[in-house]
Amino acid sequence: MVKTALLAVCTVTLLATGYLSLSLAILRPPRAHYSEWFMMATLFAAQSALTMMAVSALFSGGWIRWLVLAGGVAIVWVGAAWVHDTLASDHFEGYAIVLGSLLVVQGALTVVVFLRQRLVGAVTVLPR
Repeated sequence: MVKTALLAVCTVTLLATGYLSLSLAILRPPRAHYSEWFMMATLFAAQSALTMMAVSALFSGGWIRWLVLAGGVAIVWVGAAWVHDTLASDHFEGYAIVLGSLLVVQGALTVVVFLRQRLVGAVTVLPR
C-alpha cells in the first residue's frame, strides 16, 4: 500500500513538474529564475523516475536503494525549504506550496519504503 502511494505521488510530481516547466517556457514570467527552475525540475523528474523504476523492480541492487534514499532526503529538504520560504515571503507562490508539499510527501514515502526494505532485508538474511 505504501509503495502504491509512493508511485502515485511520483506520478503526480512528474506531471506537476512537467506542467510548471511548460507553463514557464510558454508564459515567460519576468521574475522567473529559469536556470534555477530547470535545474530543480531535472532533479525532481530524475528522482521521481528513478524511484518509480526502483519500486517496480526495473532496477535492483544496493546502489539504486542508496541513490533513491539520498534523493528522497534531498527532495524533502528542497520541498520543506520551498514551503517555508513561500510562507515567510511577502510574495505568495501557490505552485511552491503545492509542489513543495508533494516533494516532502514523496521524499518521506521514499525514505520509509526503502529504509523498511533495507531493514527487512537485513533481518531476513541473518547468518546461521
